[in-house]
Amino acid sequence: MPPKISIYNDYTTLSQAAANQVIALLRQKPTAVICLPSGSTPLGLFQELVAAHISGETDFTKCTFIGLDEWIGLGANDDGSCRDLLDKDFLLPIGFREDQITFFDGLAKDPQTECERVNDAIAKAGGLDLIILGVGMNGHLALNEPGTAFDTYAHVSELDTITKEVGQKYFNQATELKLGITVGIRHILEAKKAILIASGKAKAPVIQRALSLPVTTDFPASILQEHSDSEFILDKEAGELLQ
Repeated sequence: MPPKISIYNDYTTLSQAAANQVIALLRQKPTAVICLPSGSTPLGLFQELVAAHISGETDFTKCTFIGLDEWIGLGANDDGSCRDLLDKDFLLPIGFREDQITFFDGLAKDPQTECERVNDAIAKAGGLDLIILGVGMNGHLALNEPGTAFDTYAHVSELDTITKEVGQKYFNQATELKLGITVGIRHILEAKKAILIASGKAKAPVIQRALSLPVTTDFPASILQEHSDSEFILDKEAGELLQ
């Protein structure tokens, strides 16, 4: 089924639209399993969800969260780590319980065992009800870089040069990034619903390629063309090259 494409006037309205999907899901299924990204793109979404929590419009106490990815070599207490950002931007403001979230530990001595731990947690939870994704300039989804096989579950990823460069924006000083640990493309495909959010002119050619290219591991975001229920939630600038 081709992805649904929803284009909004600006970042604020796209964030509201994405938040409304999460709120609707929790209304329908309070115990939903939701895989969350960190970083700059979902900030607006998180602000909307925190506001919904404060107003009592939504209740996160019964749901399960899965972290999308993490930089190898960084832990939850390291400034700029994916867990650090997600804690500050969303989890702490909603008063989450630690037992509600499974998140990759970038400091784990055995990253492969860490991958298996997250795979098992997702399987035991009954799979992902919703996965929320951004998209990299090279088409990566989570830290599934170009060339990643589509049948992968959680795995260690060798970071693309573009990812290493763009990732620096989350740190106050130059930080060496070589490897990531991430949910796999197969997790994305098996999620009941996948939402990709993107904003700004820089993402317009990325979105165009994701939706128009033949599906290829060279551009991981293209796999969403084959998802059973995926949606691109964009602002006008990110969607400007779509017909």
